[in-house]
Amino acid sequence: MKRHTSIAIVLAAGLPLLAGCGGDDEAIASPATVTVTSQAPAPAAVPTTASPTSAQAPVATATTPAGVDFPMPDMTGQVLQDAQDAMQSLGVMFSTSHDALGSRMQVLDRDWQVCDQSVPAGQQVTGNAEGQIDFGVVKLSETCP
Repeated sequence: MKRHTSIAIVLAAGLPLLAGCGGDDEAIASPATVTVTSQAPAPAAVPTTASPTSAQAPVATATTPAGVDFPMPDMTGQVLQDAQDAMQSLGVMFSTSHDALGSRMQVLDRDWQVCDQSVPAGQQVTGNAEGQIDFGVVKLSETCP
């Protein structure tokens, strides 16, 4: 008679594996769950964590000890959240935005599109650019002025 064994492997994407932490009110969701079925007997010990180097790839940024150094990309037409993510990947963790049609606050950045930017596309951005890049935005359903 063949014996079938199922093993569930949880990939935690760099997060520590938490098990048996108690409390019925909170649940911890894992980013990915993979189920492997084997016809061989289960191994005596199953590792509980993955090597951080196998699950994470380095992120290239344009930061230097003196700040950033990159040509400003053209963010017009992009969703505001995507434009902010692009700035962060280039080393600028804080950019600003304003309503190009009035004085509304951008509460959900995914609902807004970039119409203009304070730093023109192609201009070199160097040094400390935190808070220096500003995007003029409108809601996705609106037309840029």
